[in-house]
Amino acid sequence: MPEDEHPPSAADDRSDRGERMSGGSDETGARGDSSGIGDSSSSSGGIGSGLTGADGHDGSNSAADFNVQVLARLAQLERAFGEQSARLSSIERRLGLVKYTPKPHPSSQDEPRASGADASARDDETTTPFGTPRAGAWRQESAGAHDTHYAHDADNTRAARDAHDADARDASTHDANARGVGAAETDGEASGILPARRDLEQMIGGSLFNWLGIIAVSLTVGFFLKYAFDNDWIGERGQVLLGAVVGVGILAAAERLRARGYRSYAYVLSGGGILILYLTVYAARVFYELVGVVPAFLLMIAVTTTAVLLAARYHAYAIAVLGLIGGFMTPALLSTGVDNQIGLFGYIALLNSGVLALAYFKRWRSLNHMAFVATIFTFGSWYVVHYEDWKLWRTLFFLTLFFLMFNALGVVYNVIKQRPARWFDISLIMSNATLFFAASYALLEASHHSLLGSYALVLSGFYVLLFYFTYQRNRADKLLALSYVGAAVTFFTIAASIQLDQQWVTIAWAVEALMLTWIGLRSDADAPRYVALPVFAFALLRWFTVDVFEFAYREGDGFVPLVNRRAVSAAALVAALGGAVWLYRRAGERVARDERETLGAVLILAANVLALTLLTVDVNDYFKARLFAVGTEDYDVYRAVENARQFTLSVLWAFYALCALVVGVKRNLPALRFAALAWLVVTGVKIIALDAGFYNAAWHLPLVNQTFAAFVAFIAALWYAGRLYTRADKIDERERHAVLTALVVAANLYAIAALSLEATGYFEKLIRAGALAERDTRDLRLAQGLSLSLVWTLYGGAMLLYGHRRGNRLLRIMALLLLTATALKVFFLDLAVLEKFYRIVSFLVLGAILLAVSFLYQQKQRAAKSEGG
Repeated sequence: MPEDEHPPSAADDRSDRGERMSGGSDETGARGDSSGIGDSSSSSGGIGSGLTGADGHDGSNSAADFNVQVLARLAQLERAFGEQSARLSSIERRLGLVKYTPKPHPSSQDEPRASGADASARDDETTTPFGTPRAGAWRQESAGAHDTHYAHDADNTRAARDAHDADARDASTHDANARGVGAAETDGEASGILPARRDLEQMIGGSLFNWLGIIAVSLTVGFFLKYAFDNDWIGERGQVLLGAVVGVGILAAAERLRARGYRSYAYVLSGGGILILYLTVYAARVFYELVGVVPAFLLMIAVTTTAVLLAARYHAYAIAVLGLIGGFMTPALLSTGVDNQIGLFGYIALLNSGVLALAYFKRWRSLNHMAFVATIFTFGSWYVVHYEDWKLWRTLFFLTLFFLMFNALGVVYNVIKQRPARWFDISLIMSNATLFFAASYALLEASHHSLLGSYALVLSGFYVLLFYFTYQRNRADKLLALSYVGAAVTFFTIAASIQLDQQWVTIAWAVEALMLTWIGLRSDADAPRYVALPVFAFALLRWFTVDVFEFAYREGDGFVPLVNRRAVSAAALVAALGGAVWLYRRAGERVARDERETLGAVLILAANVLALTLLTVDVNDYFKARLFAVGTEDYDVYRAVENARQFTLSVLWAFYALCALVVGVKRNLPALRFAALAWLVVTGVKIIALDAGFYNAAWHLPLVNQTFAAFVAFIAALWYAGRLYTRADKIDERERHAVLTALVVAANLYAIAALSLEATGYFEKLIRAGALAERDTRDLRLAQGLSLSLVWTLYGGAMLLYGHRRGNRLLRIMALLLLTATALKVFFLDLAVLEKFYRIVSFLVLGAILLAVSFLYQQKQRAAKSEGG
């Protein structure tokens, strides 16, 4: 007989069996089928029915045929076991028992992409204990690719067999097609997400228009029913009944389309049906009162459950999103302007329960954020239109209910199930806490202000309990635990601020930003510390735009600098900024050096600007209070107070700039150094523009007055700044040279200006002191001109002498320029204006100084020649 008709030997049979078992495993790996054991055997009648043979020979085949059938069924059974293992792996994944790290799939370029939330839920293990690929690898294949791949593997495994084997292969292929619906329930297809390789036309026509179309149809149904009711076309019962029929009809049509293979289209259509059913039930209870509260809630539960089951069964993210949109749009679409707070918020609570449950079981966390935003929008819209004081406690009840619902997400997701928290989760926790307290404060502030401190303290205790629970159950999740600590500290700070009647908003933002920085650095998470920066920015913006003006001095009120509500909020914000800088410095190599230095410099600058601004406004308000006390009747007294204010500000600014420069030089912080130098420039301009205006004040004594003292303080600051730059060893030489040159020039110019103002101011004061004879006034004017020439000449000579002794060429050049200017003044101005006596003195002093300068230079030149000779 032919070779292929001989029955195989025992050894061959064992070898063949092992090869086919291995081939079955490979087959399973290539497929993507996720159906169960029953599905795997049902299409061909199971193992028992397979013994009859696919071609109807009733067991009369040869032993070889019998062995082939048994091996084929054993391979099929192993495939079914592998599929069940994949399902168990999926359950493990959803329970958070395994963690997924995406790995590339060989055919991923040609496969549909999984939807965003489900894609993040795959396993990082690619094989099951049975040696077959896990569901995470299978789910990258579409139903069509799965069937083709499976048929191809069947050909390879059963090649060179007789016609009976071909029939068995066809039967197995048919079995795969029969299970195609189950296999197609992957994250990518079932979510309504179309394959990645699609052109723009397909994307718009096949997906975008699908969504827009069903939303438009749903809105049309709602508007039509309302219009029909308003025009007496349809009664209340008919309108509700028609809406229910349309909704159920759309669901039925979607189910038929899904069975025929139009899955993406059917899922969006199903979402529209859910939307219409929401509209119908809500209208039947809230607006038409056709059903009682209990039946309405039961119907709502039924609709919500339907949406949840459909989305869960088909892994259809589209149904979930459309159901959420429809659920939250229902109250707005059917609003008649009549308030039904209990019905509205009870409905929103029920809707949130369904959405959050679905998001939990399917791990579509984006639904949590969508529901949160929709709840905020719904509550805010109702508050603006319908809130009244008598609804306070009822409103607080629902507000607290929503707060607890969204807080429960972190407890269930991350603590009980021990799924590591990500910043996506923390952002919801922080936003929930912030908005809840803000809304509660707005409700209680007017009539129950005394309760607000206790209210914040209770919230702080609540987050302490959450931290303790998290620490006990899931100690490894540092990000979540630290977030609860940050919330607890923030609310405790708010409670203290409210009880002490301080500006709690700015203080709370400052503490929250500091806590976010701490959380980010302790948990090695980038997002929290990056979010802290805009929170710091908002706190600063609020202080500059609100606190500065709201807590400013009011005429008639008492005012104590640095001991007021504005100063307390500023001190808290400065402390928070300083704390953040300290945390960054302690972080060390955990944060990149550039980031650490850049953010540290920004935070230091912000803290210094804030502190200097506080000191400035407090000084201004202190002198405003003094001016209000003395009044404006005595002009000299009023100007004396104003002179003291300008002097205080000048000294304060110079001292603060100098302190910042010291830190910038010692810590080698270029940004802080340049900011300090820039503020010294501002201080110098302010002294010339404002302080110098009091140079001839009647209350001034020569060299002992606040104007001259302001110049002296500024010159001293410039001198010390130069000393710092001279001794600093970490500063670039070009920067050192440029800054030192500018400081030397500025210090001498301000010294000349100060002495010149003193000289001219003294005579101006005498002239204005009383009515003098014309001769006496003229003598004072001449003496004034002479004194200015003497000051310039003497200062120029002293500067030249010092420059020679110190070997400072810059000082010598400045002295020569000043003496040249003095000579020009004496020869062209004093000669024409001064009388004989004053002219003699002016020329005598100038001549003596110039001769001395000339002698000094010639002596130096002679010494140089002698050394050269």
